Amino acid sequence: MLVRDLRRRAKLLLGPSLALCLILYFAYHLIEGKRGIRAWRELEVGVEETRAQLEKLQGENDALERDVMLLKTDVCPHLLEEEARRLGYAKQNEVMVVE
Repeated sequence: MLVRDLRRRAKLLLGPSLALCLILYFAYHLIEGKRGIRAWRELEVGVEETRAQLEKLQGENDALERDVMLLKTDVCPHLLEEEARRLGYAKQNEVMVVE
C-alpha cells in the first residue's frame, strides 16, 4: 500500500516538476543566452559607441573636405601655409610668402 501510494504521488509530481524545469531552462536562456536580453543590451551599447565614433569621423571628414575645396577652388594662403608646415616643408620660425 505504501509503495503504491508513493508511485501515485511520484506520477502526480513528475509532470509539474518537468514543466517547472523547462520553464526555468528557457527563462535562463532568455536572459543569459547568446541571443538573450543581456547580449541584446550589450549590442545596443556597442551600437551607441559606434554611432558616436561615426559622428566624430564624419565631422573630421567634413573638415577635410572643406580644406580640399579651399585648395581646389581658390588657394587660401593661410591654409597653404598650415599644410606646408604640417608636411615639414616650412619651419615655425620661417616666414612664407604666397603669391
